[in-house]
Amino acid sequence: MRALALLLLAPTLVAQAPVSSAERMADVALTFAKSEAEKLGGLHTFKVAQPPRVPRTRQGNLTFEPSHLSKHDPLGRFFVVMNIKVDGERIGMTRVDLEGSWVGTVLRAKGDLTRQTELTADQVETSPFEGVPPQGFLTVIPEGQRLMRSVASGKILTRADLESIPLVQSGDKVRLTATREALTITVDTTAKSKAGLGDRVHLETPGGRRPVTAIVTGPGEARLQ
Repeated sequence: MRALALLLLAPTLVAQAPVSSAERMADVALTFAKSEAEKLGGLHTFKVAQPPRVPRTRQGNLTFEPSHLSKHDPLGRFFVVMNIKVDGERIGMTRVDLEGSWVGTVLRAKGDLTRQTELTADQVETSPFEGVPPQGFLTVIPEGQRLMRSVASGKILTRADLESIPLVQSGDKVRLTATREALTITVDTTAKSKAGLGDRVHLETPGGRRPVTAIVTGPGEARLQ
């Protein structure tokens, strides 16, 4: 009878078995990776690449706090850096290795495109994608960019394929604007480098001893950083 009672209780005992420290740490890492991925858009899925190892610690309340991801795009193999705490005191760090995949739409070239092509909606198409896309993949056409190299039809476009369209060339006259509270000052300067929209450009001011750095806001226009 006693043996029968133990057999009947066994499932309950298994179901109530405590979660190991490694499992708790993996759950914290997965939750953190998902929250970071939400900022990037699309649908991400993650799994633990290998069971994490928890270093030996002193006795106390053991908790885990995520610090950061090993790379910006949590795709393919990456890891979460974890702080290890005992009774709220940080005593060390470790990592949890994960694998991530992404489901969404990417931009592909509709046909062969040549270098310095300024992308338009009729030159690209959105395409469903699931897996690990190339680093820097594009989901929308960025403003003020053009192809820095030729690309073949069907290629997934990435940031590495693009360069800023120059709005300022070295030697151009540039109207520089500087604003502080209610005061706005403009001065004519000369560009010492080329730059596109939102890029930094070196400008030579009349009587200035050294170039100043400003942000290009339009053709022949820039604002002081």
